[in-house]
Amino acid sequence: MGEVKDRELLGEEPNPRRTDSITERLVRLRREIARGEAVYTPAELRTLERQLEEYEHLQEMLQYR
Repeated sequence: MGEVKDRELLGEEPNPRRTDSITERLVRLRREIARGEAVYTPAELRTLERQLEEYEHLQEMLQYR
């Protein structure tokens, strides 16, 4: 059996009960990206990397207002 993907981060399974802080979301994204192609397709990794960039930008904007 293959590794389990974080389908919520991929936008495939919304979880209305879970709300991450920006920092928590960054940690989750980095962890999943580090798992690489052993778990995710190249397209899925690009999706996660785009989200990571967006959250990093958001965090930067909020820190340096």
